[in-house]
Amino acid sequence: MKRAFIALLLVTFFVTGAAFGVARWLRCRGCTALARPDLVRELRLSGTQAAEIAKLQTEYRKRLDEICVAHCAARSALAEALPDRDRAADCCAKMCAAQTDAEKAALEQIFKICALLTPDQQQRYLALVRQQLTGVCPMRMSPP
Repeated sequence: MKRAFIALLLVTFFVTGAAFGVARWLRCRGCTALARPDLVRELRLSGTQAAEIAKLQTEYRKRLDEICVAHCAARSALAEALPDRDRAADCCAKMCAAQTDAEKAALEQIFKICALLTPDQQQRYLALVRQQLTGVCPMRMSPP
């Protein structure tokens, strides 16, 4: 009985580890072309390009963090405003504005990165971006 319990424990541990590994692999596969860690290798970026893109990524991440703070504040305000339809609608509008800002920031980032790339690199990068845009719906609301 003790051996069966230990065997079951080991199998459970192995399956859990495998599931974690698969989930992590799938998560990294879903990285956006804007923030993929393998972009340097995939686009064969020069050292200068990689440094410039890293700088852009830092600025982009900072902007997204600011947008996230605004979105979360509006979402928290929405929780407090729920009995009041007008206040809730105002909070929802603020959340939508934050989402719009995030989409515009992403688009700006794409164009900034493209400006640093050679024509061949631009084609490959835009193919990665297109793949991301036409892949799985981030909200899981529609099929690809």
